Amino acid sequence: METISRVVVIGGGELGKAVGVLLKKNNVIADFWDVDPSVVSGQKPLQEIVPAAECMAFCVPSWAMRAAVTNILPHLSPTAVVMSFAKGIDKDARQTMAEMVPTILPPRQPFIEVGGPMLAAEIVGDMAAIGVFASTDAVALQKITPLFASERFIVETTTDPGSVSLVSVLKNIYAVALGIADGLTLSGNEKGWITARAIREMREIAGVLGADPDAVLGTAGMGDFIATGYSAHSRNRETGVEIVTMGKCNIRGEGLNSLPFLIERLGKEKAAAFPLLILISTIGIDCQPACPAFDAFLKNGGR
Repeated sequence: METISRVVVIGGGELGKAVGVLLKKNNVIADFWDVDPSVVSGQKPLQEIVPAAECMAFCVPSWAMRAAVTNILPHLSPTAVVMSFAKGIDKDARQTMAEMVPTILPPRQPFIEVGGPMLAAEIVGDMAAIGVFASTDAVALQKITPLFASERFIVETTTDPGSVSLVSVLKNIYAVALGIADGLTLSGNEKGWITARAIREMREIAGVLGADPDAVLGTAGMGDFIATGYSAHSRNRETGVEIVTMGKCNIRGEGLNSLPFLIERLGKEKAAAFPLLILISTIGIDCQPACPAFDAFLKNGGR
């Protein structure tokens, strides 16, 4: 199998830099491009770097993914492997990235959805991480894995991108709850209980939406949820903290951004069966005070 040598990373933010670190460890040289040219030093035009790219790594937020992918289509090689590192829901189609991105790409374009505990700040700090590469295209997985795998970055593969993408959305949403708990200075015992409730709800939601509930128990689900919900480097956890300590709500981030769209997909009647999910929405989207809402939730045994 031919070795991939030309990679383009779309997105020059923290995640894009982390992906660049992973590639550099394996001596893979990548071109970077960002919608803000000031982010990437010496940025080249898309029409110059995309046609020769054998791998396109999209490291942009879910709300920017549709525009980012559409932007490169006129220059994209039909054999280039497209990777999505975003973990959210598209606002237009109410679809996860594994559902939405392939609808934009040409029918036979190789596509990989990426999940797993990959906190960008830790990767940039030369700390270990684990990526879950999900695709129905076995050849694409074989081509891409060697670009990233190293002693500091473990790559797991799966043929179920839909489940990986959905559990990646869920873990971001429920990580906000753990951030709220930290903002309220709840005990470790209470956080443990909330974590158990979150995992149970995520499994049930995955089943309702046609994903594999056991994916929640894997690296892309529970593994990423624990990393995201307990790390000081997590934006979604920090979102929960800011809701409490700064009185903010509707904060732009993958968790709260995806939450209303997830509830729409479930439908209000089915969503009501998930009290912790509704609590996060009540506090994070409807802007109800966190302390009394969480207190009532705990006193009522999570009902």
